[in-house]
Amino acid sequence: MVLDVHPEVLGRDTGDVSVLADAGVSIVHCPLTNARYAHNLHTFAGYRARGVNLCLGTDSFPPDLIRGIDVGTQVAKLQAGDLGQGHLTGYFDALWTGGATALHRPDLGRLAAGATADLSACALDDFRTGVTEDPLRTLVLNGTARDAVLTMVAGRVVMRDGSIPGVDLTELRRTGRQLFDMMRAAYPERDHRRRTVGELFPPVFPRS
Repeated sequence: MVLDVHPEVLGRDTGDVSVLADAGVSIVHCPLTNARYAHNLHTFAGYRARGVNLCLGTDSFPPDLIRGIDVGTQVAKLQAGDLGQGHLTGYFDALWTGGATALHRPDLGRLAAGATADLSACALDDFRTGVTEDPLRTLVLNGTARDAVLTMVAGRVVMRDGSIPGVDLTELRRTGRQLFDMMRAAYPERDHRRRTVGELFPPVFPRS
């Protein structure tokens, strides 16, 4: 979605964002994926200021929303040229309640009486995490989603200490490898220049 505020269009707000806000549109922001493709949202703070609901998403691997928040807040600082424009609170709002608002599900994304018990808990006791200042800020700056130690869906534990009951992670990884290899091998068929797999996926350091 490219609006008037985007530098490649007009670079200024002539009303597009207000149209979205008035229509109750929600935007799913995937900062990690955007950054990998040299894109960014223009701008996270601007949309929030005009009342557009923002959700935090991911459509890449790893599906790590903590890394996504980290990338998003750093990009926001670079865009504004201001260290105070990280919008960490806004990003957590997008993570917790943004999606719930988009789905019209007030029972999600919050701890409250009558809300669905969807919970995630992260540990900050790993030595590599460093000193804990504010727990949310520490998690974003020093941690990743791999620090999650407990996940509950509707009050039912679905992950504890990296283990998912009933799921064979070793077999899942093997199947994932097979599917990835199939997808990677098919890339030349979709490439308009008909480049080989080696050309499309060159090693970081060329082999001598």
